[in-house]
Amino acid sequence: MRFALAFGLALAATPAVRRVGVAAGLLDRPASGALKIHDRPVPLVGGPAAILAAAAALWLAGTLPSGWLMIAVGLALAAGLIDDAAPLPPWPRLAAQIGAGVVLVASIDIPLVVALVVVMITVACANAVNIMDGQDGLAGGLAAIAGLGLAGSSAVWDAHAGVTLGMALAGGLAGFVAWNLSTVRIFMGNGGAYAIGTALAGLAGIAIAAEGWRGAMAAGVCLGPFAFELVFTIARRMLAGGLTRGDRLHSYDLLAARHARSRVTFGFWIGGAVCAGAGVLVASIPPAAGLAVAAAACAAAFAAAIHLWTRHTSSIEGG
Repeated sequence: MRFALAFGLALAATPAVRRVGVAAGLLDRPASGALKIHDRPVPLVGGPAAILAAAAALWLAGTLPSGWLMIAVGLALAAGLIDDAAPLPPWPRLAAQIGAGVVLVASIDIPLVVALVVVMITVACANAVNIMDGQDGLAGGLAAIAGLGLAGSSAVWDAHAGVTLGMALAGGLAGFVAWNLSTVRIFMGNGGAYAIGTALAGLAGIAIAAEGWRGAMAAGVCLGPFAFELVFTIARRMLAGGLTRGDRLHSYDLLAARHARSRVTFGFWIGGAVCAGAGVLVASIPPAAGLAVAAAACAAAFAAAIHLWTRHTSSIEGG
């Protein structure tokens, strides 16, 4: 019910929110160089539309999440919208993400050490969603799929808060993605990326509170595509000596050099669905078996990263 309600609300509200973005000047404008792949200004308020639709669906269903979680998502959303309007330096962005994580842990009954881990997960998720938001429908689709996987994991443990939040978030994101399937009309934006990342971190925190390290494993597998891209990007940029410098060497960019971007996006969605299913499996089987599944996923991700970068390097050397 919450998925369908959030989907319908996002589908109906996105055009109106798009017009607000245009009127407010919250646009991603084409620029010279290789970082921008669109050829006209596109509004940056798709993520906020999805978040608002999810929140409205939860309110209408009478299942609003913790007030602290809502404040955390709101803080991340506000910081991202400011960043969309006038790009912020890295440190203020990081401070806002940490602040959202600190507020988020107030909504979860976990020990202090685990709370610090959840704050780190919040920062990681906010940046990972933002990094993935470089291709039509990619980040939104993957976040929706991850939300469904986290909701499924929560259902295994009877963690009702995780089920309702995950389903509503997935529905809102699916409604947003539907507007970008054929022709891009609206981008997620930094506000949306930070807020959606914080919401995903909240779902991971609920899993950890419910099942400890087993919950952390299940959440990590569900969020596998985002974790992969974040680690791949950090490692690549550290080797290049510029951690905050943008580029077009993400895994989806390297694949798009050989395949149509729509095919790459669909392939990532399939991979995300496999990860979400594996996350639910980890939540359902004995811990030792779950650890083996998580380890196999990490090994597969490492092999994929090596393969991608080796092919990229070979193509450069070959001219």
